[in-house]
Amino acid sequence: MFIKLLILIIAAVVVYRAVKSRLGGQPHQKVRSTGAKPLQADDVMIQDPQCGIYFARRQGVVLQQDGREVYFCSDACKEKYLAKQQK
Repeated sequence: MFIKLLILIIAAVVVYRAVKSRLGGQPHQKVRSTGAKPLQADDVMIQDPQCGIYFARRQGVVLQQDGREVYFCSDACKEKYLAKQQK
């Protein structure tokens, strides 16, 4: 009796999977919009050349040096960097 029940359960699972795969596999999921803005080019993480921490470029302090922009996490790191460059 136990073996008959086990065979019946296995057969039911096989039939269920076969029917499910024939009818389209996985159900479709709805995608909801969160209203968040898409990432922009200034949303990249960069490393502070003075202290070494990573921060979002848009939140950094900018220094124009030799025709290029150098970004710092704070004014204090910018000042330390400039003092180190003058030595």
